[in-house]
Amino acid sequence: MRIVVFGAGKFYQKRKEELLSDIDVELVAIIDNNQYIQGTYMDHVPILGIEQLEALDYDIVILMSAKASEMKIQLSKLGVDPKRIWYWERFKSEKEKGRFYFHCGDLTHRSWKKKVLFISNDLGYSGGALAAVYAALALQERHYKVVLAAPGGNSVFIKEIKERGLNIMICPALPYLYEEELAFIEQFDAVIVNVFPMILCASEISKRKPVVWWIHEASDFYQTTRVQFAEYAREEQLENIDIYAVSRIAQANFNHYFPKRISQTLAYGIPDECLNIPQTNKGDKILFAIIGGVTPRKAQDIFLEAVKGIKEELRKKALFWIIGSLAQDSYCNKIRDMASDDSSIIFWGEMPRVEIEKAFFSIDVLVCPSWEDPLPIVATEAMMYGRPCIVSESIGTVDYIMEGRNGLIFPTGDSKALSAKMEWVIQNSEQLSQMGKNARQTYEKYFTMDGFGERLEAALQNSLKNRP
Repeated sequence: MRIVVFGAGKFYQKRKEELLSDIDVELVAIIDNNQYIQGTYMDHVPILGIEQLEALDYDIVILMSAKASEMKIQLSKLGVDPKRIWYWERFKSEKEKGRFYFHCGDLTHRSWKKKVLFISNDLGYSGGALAAVYAALALQERHYKVVLAAPGGNSVFIKEIKERGLNIMICPALPYLYEEELAFIEQFDAVIVNVFPMILCASEISKRKPVVWWIHEASDFYQTTRVQFAEYAREEQLENIDIYAVSRIAQANFNHYFPKRISQTLAYGIPDECLNIPQTNKGDKILFAIIGGVTPRKAQDIFLEAVKGIKEELRKKALFWIIGSLAQDSYCNKIRDMASDDSSIIFWGEMPRVEIEKAFFSIDVLVCPSWEDPLPIVATEAMMYGRPCIVSESIGTVDYIMEGRNGLIFPTGDSKALSAKMEWVIQNSEQLSQMGKNARQTYEKYFTMDGFGERLEAALQNSLKNRP
């Protein structure tokens, strides 16, 4: 296979050994938008401008950059055949097709209602993957034989969920499908596809099996997937799929590109792990926490601006935790600088699941200031633990918050309004206990595993009935 690589930067440098070690690959040239390196050589081939691609004899162009979708648009404008444009993930999946790695958690022999394959993104502690695990557990509890499939995942997390009795299949070819994967899928009665980036799976499998597609994404996730899988991001490709969104926000995001396609929401459920947790922190300070990877969408900067805006005499009565992975990029460095001169702000970094559970024993109020978040699991966990939340208007959880009763709501991006909400909590700390009890009741009404299992089974049965 004669290939051209588009992109000579860090993405390529980290993966070139894997690429060039393939005996079936002949690297013809590298193209790059950086004019300063055009005309030089790298790995014994020339680095050329994109306009020189037409003169080359090649089979495929492999996009090797974090901006792969922008590159694809560039090539499409030049008239390059879309079938000759491959993402790096497509190249890797071609090598991995037909390989399956099983982790067997459920070895019981009993009668099952149906066999269900659940396809998700990489398994880890992200919201989408956790929702998939809880969904698989909910169906298994209702006597469905479930296999949870993903392209990869965190080994500790996989071990964790295997010990909870789930059967896991790592299928490195995903989200692409080949005859080997499609043949394996034939043994199942129905397939649930999780998250929007699995659009290829939802479309292709729906030609063979009943498919329920469960959407979770914020609006900024759509453009990249729609470019990568342009041939599937068309309404006619989605005709035979029953599509649900996890919240009203996720529904609106999907319907923006596929008008009126999703008519129903399907909120997740989470296991009840609240074991005699105290209703409030017994310390002398109110502890506010924000949990999640430090990224612009999660708005840790708004949180810190709000902290600095709290009146000094009130701020002395509070502590502020930031829990989540902290990278070395410009945004994370900005967050470090904003907190550097304040001893009341504590960074905890990324915590294992068990440590986050322990952290809720100390947290009084969870803050979710995100610019957009369809239905953050961490807010649902807070309610399960009897902890009220302060959330922005752009979070799906807002549909379950009653102002002043089980939580508080502030206008998205308004750090002054968030300061005022935190000041109110500090001044009215005696109300936290009752607010926590009300938050717990909200969990029991909307987010238990039993209720989730009923909703999910109804969606699955509807698909089995209407699309045999």
